[in-house]
Amino acid sequence: MSKTGADMKRYDRVARIYDIFEAPMEILAFSGWRSTLFSHIRGERILEVGIGTGKNLPYYREWRVVGVDISRKMIEKAHGRAGKLKKHADFVQADAEMLPFRDESFDGVISTYVFCSVENPENGLKEILRVLKPGGRAYFLEHVRSENEVLGKIMDTLNPLFRLMGPEINRRTVESIKRTGFTIIKDVHLMSSVFRLVIAERPSA
Repeated sequence: MSKTGADMKRYDRVARIYDIFEAPMEILAFSGWRSTLFSHIRGERILEVGIGTGKNLPYYREWRVVGVDISRKMIEKAHGRAGKLKKHADFVQADAEMLPFRDESFDGVISTYVFCSVENPENGLKEILRVLKPGGRAYFLEHVRSENEVLGKIMDTLNPLFRLMGPEINRRTVESIKRTGFTIIKDVHLMSSVFRLVIAERPSA
């Protein structure tokens, strides 16, 4: 089985309990950070990469949104949540590394706690860059390797254990965003240097 297929099956299996697993962090911090992130979003046609169970749906405004996820079961959960909230989005099952959209299709792209799990994150970031219009922005919430070297090495040691469950905890995602060709507009440390809010722009030329 391919790594993509394994990821799909893993998230299909956990979709039913995923929100329960993340509930403590959602209550303590994530929901407030989502609200802050969404206050920055501009444009009309928006893509959410890794929509998961639809935790960002409550923050949607009057946009034309497409939400993608690798897991069919996650999309089913998101679709149900959208109905309850009376929020509209189009849902597409797709891999972040192979987005099924034309170049320069979207004004903005949202991604929250996704690139810790994408198999080849820079491939996924290149796809986001490709589908963004020039001057369009990508909005990220991520957890990354600590800039404190002692804590960073602890995260390196623990990473193989966490990877068995899905995410990697020692990725340098902000550096990957820069290498992909984005211009960083905002990089906010939300909880030490581990949890970050990042806004990145596709250069106009």
